Order: sequence, then structure tokens, then C-alpha cells
Amino acid sequence: MLGRGRSFRTRQNRRLIRHGDAGFSVYGELDSNEVKHHLGVALGKEGLRLRLDGKTPTGIATLAPILPVHVIEPSIHRLIEGNPRERRRFLDWGVFHVEPRYLDSWRRYRRVLGQRNAALKQGQGARTWNEGFLAAAATVNEARSRYVEKLQGALAGLGEKLLGSPVEIDYQSGWRSGLSLPEALNSSDKNDRSFGFTHVGPHRADMVVNMGTRTVRDEVSRGQQKLVAAALILAQIRVSAADREDGGVLLVDDPAAELDQSALEGLLAALDELPAQLVLTGLSEARLPPAHDFPVFHVEQGRVTPVL
Repeated sequence: MLGRGRSFRTRQNRRLIRHGDAGFSVYGELDSNEVKHHLGVALGKEGLRLRLDGKTPTGIATLAPILPVHVIEPSIHRLIEGNPRERRRFLDWGVFHVEPRYLDSWRRYRRVLGQRNAALKQGQGARTWNEGFLAAAATVNEARSRYVEKLQGALAGLGEKLLGSPVEIDYQSGWRSGLSLPEALNSSDKNDRSFGFTHVGPHRADMVVNMGTRTVRDEVSRGQQKLVAAALILAQIRVSAADREDGGVLLVDDPAAELDQSALEGLLAALDELPAQLVLTGLSEARLPPAHDFPVFHVEQGRVTPVL
């Protein structure tokens, strides 16, 4: 395990990792906007437990604004080849990190959508919920659209650096192009009533990723998909850093997987330029050699020990 710190290095003052039969726990102290916070996360038989400043927060979204954590791991390619839900989740967390109130808007939309679908399943008229649905959907869609514009700007140069080709994204709102959402909702009314659910709206949105003239999901290799997904994560950190003055923490697990040596070196070079604290893990020092003056830890049978 290799820790690399650049402009973000002063945020994390201390960390403690404990392992046991019941699971593991991670504790940390950090300064956020000149306020010291104490965070703890434990995973065991009782599930996930959270602590913030001696109290139990309502959910992980309470910790995320204080310490944004991004992840690049071997299955990151699912962001590209997986179903649209993966990409919507990526967008929603990205928006949340730059517009904290977005979480309330997203929850409001999910609640109204659920109520509208429940009415449809029961054979009731859904028009009662249309006004609230349209208002909530517009808020979510506008926030996502603003974020995608920022994300596209932050992608500049990353595709060329990692893949030798520009990476571009296209946000598809979840209804047919050329129609407003009220028009699309009216057009889908018959299908909605027949099938018992809402066919149009931000819950059907997707993000299409292109590399040059190719659609990444269908036309590039697994290794290239991983690099494109990594570029999206790096762009997300850039957007977050521009808004909050730092990009949080980036956890990179086994970056050598699916990559040849040249691609790996390009990825590591791009990581070194990020305004974020990096924690890299790998199975082999030969594929992930420790960099000079960066702290290195060895993990074996649940024990974490520093490498001197």
C-alpha cells in the first residue's frame, strides 16, 4: 500500500485501521475548513456503522462532503460497459459533491416518482402526481446538465494523455430528443398506464462516452474501458477540486490490472498531477514500485505495517 500526498497532504493528520473477527474499522482525524472532525467507519456482523464527531450520522452522505472519497479499482470498467444505473450513480455523486443541496432534490424526485408509479400500478390516474414529478425532474435534470458541462471541460487533455484520443461525453436526459419532458410524459401516458411505471424522466437518463469517433462501451478493449473510466474519475476530482479547493482522497486498487506497462505509467503520471491525496494498493512491487519519499505499508493477514 502506497500513500502519495501532494497539495492535499495536510488534510489527514492521523489514521488507524483495526482488523478483527467481527470485521474492520477505520478511524481518522482531519481538518476541513479549519474545523477538526473525527470520523469512524466500521464494517462487521451488524453491517456498516458510522461515527462523526462522537455521534452517529444519518448516512454516508453526511460524511461525504467532509471527506470526498473516489475509487479506481479493477472493476471500474463497469462504469463504461455496465447498465445506465452505474453512470447515473456516477453523475449523481459528482453533482452532490459540488451542489450539496442536490441530494434533497434527488430524494424528492425519487419520492414523487415512487408515488406516481404506485398510482399507476394500482390502476389509478397518475396525473395527480404530474406537476410535482415535472418540477422535481426539472431540478435533477438541470443540475446533471450543469455538471456534465463542467465534467466535459475537466476531461480536456485526459483522454489524449491516457489513450492518445479525446474522450467526450453526451448526457441523455431520459426522454426522446426534441421533446420537452411534459410532451414526453404526455406521449408515454398510455404505456405508463399499461405497464404500471413511468417510462420517461431522469431515472431513465444515461451518459454516452465516446473516444474519438468510437463509442467506448461497444468498440474498445477492456483495458481501454478502464482507462476511460479512470479519466472520468480524474475529471470528477478536478471538478470537485475547483469547487472545494481540494479533490478529497483517491483510492486506487491494483492499477496494473488489465494495463500494459506503458498504459500503467501514463495512468500513474496522471494521478501524480491530481490535487488529491492518493492511496495506491498493488499485489506486486515490480508492477507498482514505491515512489521516493512516499510512505509504504505492507498488508498481510489483516495486519498493516509500515515499510521502512
